[in-house]
Amino acid sequence: MGRLAAIWGEDCLEYRPERWLGDDGAFQPASPFRFTVFHAGPRMCLGKEMAYVQMKSIVANVIEESNVVKEVAGGGVPEHVLSVTLRMKGGLPVKIRRKTEAY
Repeated sequence: MGRLAAIWGEDCLEYRPERWLGDDGAFQPASPFRFTVFHAGPRMCLGKEMAYVQMKSIVANVIEESNVVKEVAGGGVPEHVLSVTLRMKGGLPVKIRRKTEAY
């Protein structure tokens, strides 16, 4: 079901993270009954929360071992969007480079 064109459209095999974003750029989760990786309802995967914790720890580890360099067009300051959680207009483009110095 995760790759059916009838559910996700003709580009179902393409990696497009923006398919999870709404018109305002905010994350819009799909129905758990539509995307069944972790199942839904009373048979919800017991390991779902652990999978999210592992994902976050891996991302934190990659960021810790990397230098994150801001890449704002024209070298300016990113524009903020006022919302409940403060975010950047158009996202925050960055480049990630592996740290070279030893600890």
